[in-house]
Amino acid sequence: MEQIGFVGVNDKKDLLLNIAKTISKLNKSVLIVDSTMLQRLRYLVPKVSSTPTYVSEYDGIDVAVGFMNLMQIQSYLNSPSLNYDYILIDSDNPQTFNSFMIPNSKITFFCTSYDEFELQRSLEILATVRAETHMTKLIFSSDINNKHDEYLNYLMQSFPITWSNEKVEFPDTDTDRNATLTNQLIKQVILKNYSSTYKDSLEYLVSLILEGVVEQSDIRRIIRKK
Repeated sequence: MEQIGFVGVNDKKDLLLNIAKTISKLNKSVLIVDSTMLQRLRYLVPKVSSTPTYVSEYDGIDVAVGFMNLMQIQSYLNSPSLNYDYILIDSDNPQTFNSFMIPNSKITFFCTSYDEFELQRSLEILATVRAETHMTKLIFSSDINNKHDEYLNYLMQSFPITWSNEKVEFPDTDTDRNATLTNQLIKQVILKNYSSTYKDSLEYLVSLILEGVVEQSDIRRIIRKK
C-alpha cells in the first residue's frame, strides 16, 4: 500500500477522481479518502450509510468520507488491513494532515492556486509541520509565472519544507471546467473531453505516483484513449 497526500484548500475532488480512474484502469486498486472540512465528495458519491462515515463507490472508484485516520476505515470495513495499492488522501486542515500522518506519504502534493485566500489558509496547515517534510507543488492557475512562484516560496520559507524539483501545473480553462461539470452530471469519470494540456499534466502527475511501477507509455495510452 502506498499513501499519497494531497494538501491544500483548493477543491481537488474531481482531480482525485481522474487520478484514481487512471490508476484503476492500469489494474491497480485505489481508495480516495476525503478528509477535508467540507467533504465535497460526500455530495458526489452515493451515501450507503446513515452514519457520517462510510466507504462508497463512484464509477468503480472506492471513496471514504468522514474518517479521521486509516484505522477507522479498517474498522468500518472490518478488515485487519486496507488492501489497496494506492490510497489518495485529500486534506485541507491541520487535524487530518496530522492524523493521517501525511508527511509520511510516499509523495505529498501541495495543492493550490495563487489565490491569496488559498495561500494564506494553507499556511495554517503547514504551520503544524515540525519535522522536515518533502513536498511537490501542484499548481492550478490560468497564469503560471515565476513571480507568483517566488511569492509562494516567500510565504513558505519559514516552514521545514523541502520542495521537489518536479512541479505539476494544471491550467484553469473553460474546456476543463466544462469537462468536469459534464462528468458530475453523468456520474462518470471521462477523460477524453479535457484539454490536451490537462491530459499532459494528468499523465505527468500519475507518472510521479506510479514511478517505477507502470510504464509512462501505458499511462499515456489510458489517458488518451477515446
